[in-house]
Amino acid sequence: MEVDSKKALRTLKPRSVWLPVIIGLAIVTFIAFRDDKINEASLQSMLRISVLAIVLAFVFLISKDLLNTARVKLVGSGSFTTKDALRIVFLWEFAVAVVPPIIGPIAVLVYIIHKHKIDVGRALAYALLLAMMDNIFFLTASPIALLFTNGAALPQSELIQSELGGSLSYFFYLSYGLIAFYISFKISALLLFPSLVKKLLHKLARLSFLKKWKERLSNRADELFEVSKELRGKSVAFWLKLVGLTYAIWIVKLGVLNMLVVGFVPISTNEHVLLLSRHLIMWLVMLVSPTPGSAGMAEYIFPAFFGDFLGEYTFVASLIWRLISFYPYLIIGALILPGWIKKLVVKTE
Repeated sequence: MEVDSKKALRTLKPRSVWLPVIIGLAIVTFIAFRDDKINEASLQSMLRISVLAIVLAFVFLISKDLLNTARVKLVGSGSFTTKDALRIVFLWEFAVAVVPPIIGPIAVLVYIIHKHKIDVGRALAYALLLAMMDNIFFLTASPIALLFTNGAALPQSELIQSELGGSLSYFFYLSYGLIAFYISFKISALLLFPSLVKKLLHKLARLSFLKKWKERLSNRADELFEVSKELRGKSVAFWLKLVGLTYAIWIVKLGVLNMLVVGFVPISTNEHVLLLSRHLIMWLVMLVSPTPGSAGMAEYIFPAFFGDFLGEYTFVASLIWRLISFYPYLIIGALILPGWIKKLVVKTE
């Protein structure tokens, strides 16, 4: 594998923000015109959210990024400073916001890590491991969420089924199946059968139409194999810490919405659990979105998951949620990260 620098840089350029913004605004406008209950008075209800709720939502968001920074440092085993790891996290979040989830930002993440003086094979292994841990969270936490809520975490919506041609359950199980398929490859390459994957890559390198990339492909295979040996030799404590950080990252990330909801309406402990569970299931549904950063789809399916919690505040809550949890990363990418990228590229190319 060789990193496609030009493609990665195109993804990370400031102009990449416009497509998700335009799609998101288009869907929000569509929802507003379709729903007679959305008017000037309902939009003004946005001001009723408590300031404390906004502050707590940002505290959760910042905590998520700090936890993710710690996870990147753990995966890198000393390869990254705290500043490096934080930069990787922000670049990664920006890539997530401008790349369709169905495609995923793995290639961009490999490029980002590689530009921190990490060889391509090792960068690929680190990126696959980070993505694998997120996938493990989805695969393990979503059945728990459905079990603890007696299936209430996966609501039904006749409107979505009629307009999209499939129920929320269909999109959830489709996403779950795709994640299970992807993770089987990642675990096989990194942990279960690294020698087999190495042999396959070396055989591919000998194919005539890949002759041009034979040496590079062989080198990447060797690098990936060496990292897989390191990972297989990691202690139980390393894996427990990695799993713990991953769970903490996602619980805090999902909890951002909980903080916003209590800013509008009081909810019980059981409702907090249901809210977290629905947010998790919603994330899996959004993973099959063809739009950058699930722009449009997130706003579209939000009422189906959280309308019974928020009532008249559903529309404005969805706007605030996206403004806090999605658009900041677009802004960071547009204003700050290009300079960081330029600095990294100058250092390594």
